[in-house]
Amino acid sequence: MRLLVGLHHLELGGSQLNALDFALTMREHGHDVAVFGVHTGVPGPVAEMAQSAGLPVTLVRHPVERHRAVVPYRRAVSRGLTAAARAHRADLVHVYEFPLALDAFDGPHLRLGLPVVVTIYGMAVPRWLPRYPELIVGTQELVDEAAAFRAPPTLIEPPVNTDADDAAAVDGRIFRETLGIGDDEILLGVVSRLEPDMKAEGILRAMAALRRLDDERLRLVVVGTGPSAADLRAEAARVNDALGRQAILLPGALEDPRPAYAGMDIALGMGGSALRAMSFGRPLIVLGIQGWSRECTPETLDHFLSAGFWGIGDGDLDDAPLAEQIRVLAADPDRRARLSDWSRRLIVERFSLKAAADKLSEVYTRALEQHQPAGRRVGEAARVAMHKAAADMLPESVRQRLRRGRA
Repeated sequence: MRLLVGLHHLELGGSQLNALDFALTMREHGHDVAVFGVHTGVPGPVAEMAQSAGLPVTLVRHPVERHRAVVPYRRAVSRGLTAAARAHRADLVHVYEFPLALDAFDGPHLRLGLPVVVTIYGMAVPRWLPRYPELIVGTQELVDEAAAFRAPPTLIEPPVNTDADDAAAVDGRIFRETLGIGDDEILLGVVSRLEPDMKAEGILRAMAALRRLDDERLRLVVVGTGPSAADLRAEAARVNDALGRQAILLPGALEDPRPAYAGMDIALGMGGSALRAMSFGRPLIVLGIQGWSRECTPETLDHFLSAGFWGIGDGDLDDAPLAEQIRVLAADPDRRARLSDWSRRLIVERFSLKAAADKLSEVYTRALEQHQPAGRRVGEAARVAMHKAAADMLPESVRQRLRRGRA
């Protein structure tokens, strides 16, 4: 099979790294794989990672990462995808996240009739998304919600390359030494794209929690870059000034973030980054939005297996609950050791890349068996355009209820 994998952007992030892992695994299975990526100016490091791994990469520049209101497709991107699919003589196009899903539907699916597989590792499936292509989501909760208005999605939880993401394979001491972290200090770590939608709020609460605890053993490192980087650096400087020490460090993005995972003592984060941290055997506090955080333990695991590794709070952004979760873990090395062993075991047994790739191959087989006539493709494209235009004109609160089927 000739496969074209589409990435909605090329910065370091869970969805992009999952896509690259899957692409390389599919190549190992004997498929001919190429990558298509979108960037707003300068291609992110994932493009270089794909090229270094020997994958052909086609890049298209576009000024916006998401579609503007009431405009369902980015024509330049859909044309670029179509051209890349032709050039690669693709049998199947697999795209990640909904902006590129719309472009792929308008491009290689509508114009060439190629089957499209869509993966959404975000936290909602829009009702205006094309309804018949094979859809992959990362939580059982999303499977149940989406099945109310489309063909049931396939659950493939964000996979982890447990061979590469292993503390036994990576030395975190150099990372700590480079940052000046002592052996007697407890390093809290966040590896994330720094963006305002979901990530910045939790990181800001972590900074506030460190200030509240005022424990000289505690340091926080935030690895990543993105639109919120400047604001987070400014807040880190304020907290450091208040504490009179360099408690919070923002070294930027790492092309290979594994030393950061290996070097931290306690992980903070969500989604794929949280799972990677657990693969390194790091005790984890999951950061959500609207003030939510929760330690990942055997007792809280059911929530994460159903809803994903995140959560939504009640809007109270008080940092005290997160500070207490950090304090409890920092004060109990035996607890950290137990959770370390349990975390690694859980990831190996449930989230391995091999098992996920086998399931993905089944999705590809189903997609290749589906041949949609031109009339149905055009009709579904019209429905998507009208539905999205109507949804974009609604208030955000109403759109959220519609997405979750409660309106």
